[in-house]
Amino acid sequence: MRVALVLALLVTVIAAPLAVAEAGQRRVQAVETDRAFSGPGWRYRDVENFREQFFRDQQRFRPDQRTIVVAPSVVVVSPGRCWQDGYWSYQWVPQSYSYPAWVPGQWSPDGGWIEGHYEPAWYNGGYYQPLWIAGYWTGC
Repeated sequence: MRVALVLALLVTVIAAPLAVAEAGQRRVQAVETDRAFSGPGWRYRDVENFREQFFRDQQRFRPDQRTIVVAPSVVVVSPGRCWQDGYWSYQWVPQSYSYPAWVPGQWSPDGGWIEGHYEPAWYNGGYYQPLWIAGYWTGC
């Protein structure tokens, strides 16, 4: 790639001065000067084509130049983020409550009798509650 670029640059550097010199020679051959109008600061040296040269210089696009049309490129861009719709889900709701539980009579480790009685006990449970999950942005 670099070799091709260097070769193209060398060809351009060599060919450019030759083209400029050739264009200058053609212009000198095509124009006939008149000594009366060829002083310093005089722009139009060809007296016969004075009006034609003036109008040619005033034109925006000269007939010897090609018109260049630049068409804009079409760029398609996909969004980096997409909207994920909301949905229904379920959430666990824990519940705990105490209740009186009957404990029957028993012997203690030191040999004494403990009468039957009620003690507080805990019930651990819960239920699933429906829950709406809102929409959110995510990567596509």
